[in-house]
Amino acid sequence: MTKRRDFIRQSGWVGLGVSTLGMAATSPNGIGGQNNDILSPKYSSQNASGHWNVFDANCVLGRHLKLGEEGLHTSEDLLSEMDHYGIAESLVLDSLSKENFPLDGNQRIIVETRNHKRLHRAWSIVPTWKEETNQSSTQFVNSMVDNNIKAVFLFPNQYFFKLSDWCIDEIIEPLAQYKVPVFINPTEANGKGAADATNWDEVIALCKRWPQLPVIVSENRIRRSQRLLYKAFDSCPNLHIELSALWLHRGIEYISEKWGAHRILFGSGWPGFGHHMTLTNLTTAQISNDNKKLIAGDNLRKLLSWNHPIETVKVEFPPPADEYVAYGRSGIRPKKMTFFDIHGHLGEYNAHYHVPNSQIERVVEDIQYYGLEKVCVFSFAGVYSDEKFGNDIVIEASNEYSSHLIGFTLLNPLRGEKEMIKELERGHKNGMKGIKLIPSYQGYPVEGRLIEVACKWAHAHRQIIINHYWGSSQQMEKLVSKYTNACFVTAHTTIAYAEVMRKYSNLFVCSVPLLTPRACEEVVEAIGADRFLFGTDLLDLPIGWGLGPILFARLNTAQKKMILGENLKKILKNYSV
Repeated sequence: MTKRRDFIRQSGWVGLGVSTLGMAATSPNGIGGQNNDILSPKYSSQNASGHWNVFDANCVLGRHLKLGEEGLHTSEDLLSEMDHYGIAESLVLDSLSKENFPLDGNQRIIVETRNHKRLHRAWSIVPTWKEETNQSSTQFVNSMVDNNIKAVFLFPNQYFFKLSDWCIDEIIEPLAQYKVPVFINPTEANGKGAADATNWDEVIALCKRWPQLPVIVSENRIRRSQRLLYKAFDSCPNLHIELSALWLHRGIEYISEKWGAHRILFGSGWPGFGHHMTLTNLTTAQISNDNKKLIAGDNLRKLLSWNHPIETVKVEFPPPADEYVAYGRSGIRPKKMTFFDIHGHLGEYNAHYHVPNSQIERVVEDIQYYGLEKVCVFSFAGVYSDEKFGNDIVIEASNEYSSHLIGFTLLNPLRGEKEMIKELERGHKNGMKGIKLIPSYQGYPVEGRLIEVACKWAHAHRQIIINHYWGSSQQMEKLVSKYTNACFVTAHTTIAYAEVMRKYSNLFVCSVPLLTPRACEEVVEAIGADRFLFGTDLLDLPIGWGLGPILFARLNTAQKKMILGENLKKILKNYSV
């Protein structure tokens, strides 16, 4: 088998489409090097978190549509969370402003935040403000000044309006005059627009019509529209991105290097999302401390000072609960703290998005920087196209970096049983140690007959088999009970198989993603910490983003150790290796 990188070099393709903007783990300034791998044993709040002075740009208070039983939603809930994470201040909007009508929430947020200096108010508005409230847009801005409102949110899909000049410029003109920061969020309260919903044509046109207006895209998730974001940054100097939407491997590093850290604002999306993902993604990012401070809060403070400067609120945080919380707050990992990862992808290119720093040498540097001892890896290419091409990439990488990488053979059931077995045999011959399935992406039924071809092989060879989605609990029980020598892993967090897991010991759940504030705790309560496996989904998602929910979870250190490494370490002794 010809090595792919050698072929690229021989063909004169070196550097074509390859990012040189990522920072190596051993960079001269110490970010990612040994100097960044020491943790103060006292875990003091000042050393561990206070210096970032974090200011959250995206929090919602109030009884929102998706609020569940005992769900977090009050100002007291938010302030308690902020103390746990070491977050100094937050910009807050009322759920009624986002979901029902701006005027309702705009009034309620004043009352809700009246006695909380750490919470700064935001309002929402619609283009028909004058018609519906008998108040002009200029009067709206004057009311903002009177009530110390710091920013405006627009929800074009929730309230069904355009960002075009004929629709919105009447309300934008006074906001632009005062340089009021405007957040644009296309996600609807019912969940529509869960990813890639921003209308970039309209956003760019708005930015260009009003170049003095700070515009912040605050989406639920930017994934396949990442390439559009890049071109939008090129076109609009006044465009920013709020961090909770940026679930992209090395997204912080790439944007900071290419367009500047001043383009990024820290935001959590609380309470729909927890603070844990974005905070750890930022604190562990391989950028300078000065840039981390800009993103953490300085950028937002500057934008919110359009009327008068914001005085920083000094907060004395409670000390971190343990060394894992200290790591999440500070971004400084103790050398003894290492992890085992069940879920990683390899491949320099991806159909859905650009993957910065994706050359295998750089990936291994990232793995070492984050303390990942072992990562079970499979290809990107097999998900979207040619699984043999992708498996070749994984074979080469896992053999070259066997100290860190454990290669899995990715299958496509559409090829038929003979081709599946042939590819499994080829992978086995070349050192692959497990199996990856992702039929829902490939267009094959998740409970189709040929899924069992892979399960049978895993059973015969005592291997780990990980699947994006296994189907119903009945299907899951059928497989784990029939193929008892295989170790089954569901690739994404679920508690749907909790009952099955109580009966059978050969089924585990991967931790990616853990989106909501208590997601990790809820999964552990349902299936037990001993059946939960840490996974990053690299190079799809940031490593720090996946670590955060477990580092900050309200669990004891023994449970965190199990999830973050001990469970998979035990599995690897009994299966595959």
